[in-house]
Amino acid sequence: MAATAMRYAASATYGSEAYDLTKLPGFGEPQEEIAAEPTREELIRQRLDQRARERAQARAQEEARLQVFGFPLLAVVGGIVAAILFVTVLMGYIQIAAISGEISGTRSSIAELSERNEALKLQYESAFDMAEVETYAVNILGMTKAANNDNYYSVILADRAELLAEDETAGLRARVIGFLKSIPEYFG
Repeated sequence: MAATAMRYAASATYGSEAYDLTKLPGFGEPQEEIAAEPTREELIRQRLDQRARERAQARAQEEARLQVFGFPLLAVVGGIVAAILFVTVLMGYIQIAAISGEISGTRSSIAELSERNEALKLQYESAFDMAEVETYAVNILGMTKAANNDNYYSVILADRAELLAEDETAGLRARVIGFLKSIPEYFG
């Protein structure tokens, strides 16, 4: 190879003209590459790349395994949960509408009962007409009105109170028992 390079150097042109590299022997032919041993950094990089490819393949296999009818399993479960929540909210609105109807019916019955109560009050008040009571007392019972000169006597009787001497512990016991007996009456 050194001889051909010398021969080329003898026929070479110098100056402003370009060198003609096609005259070199073996130009354009594939040359054998010398297999150099990879460095430690290149080996580490290759191992990391290989591990990344393996992880990507494992992830793709896991995603393919977690698919239902072509959809990811998480999306299917999320859709089911959303549908359940939607139905629950819808049922809540239905219950609210039913309760609103019941409240409306109850309010109308309360209005009817209030009107009936007022009518019964008027009927009750008209049942005790003072003129009718006076006529009944005079004509049927034979009562008469009192005159101004009639004497009225009031009898006032004196009240007597007597204190009984009790043992203080018995009184305390009686009070506690009385208090305990009053508790059911209070809540009953």
